Amino acid sequence: MCCLSGDGAAERGWTVAKSSSSDTPPHVADMIERRWRGDTLSEIGAAHGLTRERIRQLLKKHGGPTGQDVRERREARDLEEQRKREAAVAAAVRDALDQRTAKTVVEVAEVTGFDSADVSKNWPQDLDYLRLHAPGNYDYQWSDEAILDAIREAALYEFPLTTKDYGELLSQGQVQGPSMPRIWQRFGSWTSACEAAGVVPGKTMRSHYESRWSDDDLLQIARQYLLDPNVPTSARYFDEWRRTVAPDGPSFQTLRNRFGSWTEVKRRALAQGGQTT
Repeated sequence: MCCLSGDGAAERGWTVAKSSSSDTPPHVADMIERRWRGDTLSEIGAAHGLTRERIRQLLKKHGGPTGQDVRERREARDLEEQRKREAAVAAAVRDALDQRTAKTVVEVAEVTGFDSADVSKNWPQDLDYLRLHAPGNYDYQWSDEAILDAIREAALYEFPLTTKDYGELLSQGQVQGPSMPRIWQRFGSWTSACEAAGVVPGKTMRSHYESRWSDDDLLQIARQYLLDPNVPTSARYFDEWRRTVAPDGPSFQTLRNRFGSWTEVKRRALAQGGQTT
């Protein structure tokens, strides 16, 4: 037998054992081998009909591994196994994303058979743009009436009530309610939601040219951003990227208003162009 590569302490232990192998009785050689395998002194003693202390003495006399040697070898072995598993998960995730179709962690986990936590941890960095973040269950708990109640409560603080006001109240904990994408998905627009709640909506500042963008136009610019290797694919950096690369392009707010969420934008934009090179 030999020890794992990279485990200096274990290799040193084997060097000592081998150097005295000609003087090592067969039964002690078995003890040394068992110890390197990770057997405890008590387990080895039970196998040979000796006490734990006697096993320790024989191992020391004949250059067997110390407890520290065994621990270091076990840690090296565990680390190697962990690395192999991580590489296997990353390879499976890469295969699942081979068609360059954006997916959530849960969707990839279902395809690969690996746990969602492993998939999330070992998602290849160069394919991060294909990672969709599923909306949290928190948003799904809101009924239409509960959403309208949250808007009404927010209107007690601000009049007229804008999306910016609502978002700030939400982040400050003054109001408990669903996210803006959830409201847009349920009611189609902020104005419609406010009208249903009997609340006066604040005017949304938007550029006139943005209304001219078709769905395809919006998805093409989003796809260009997602496939740009020089920038992150997070929604928070889209407007910064747009000001530099596509100053006449649509804002992030326009994308979100049209499609409801950044996750939906990513899914549609990446599906639009098919497989990438």
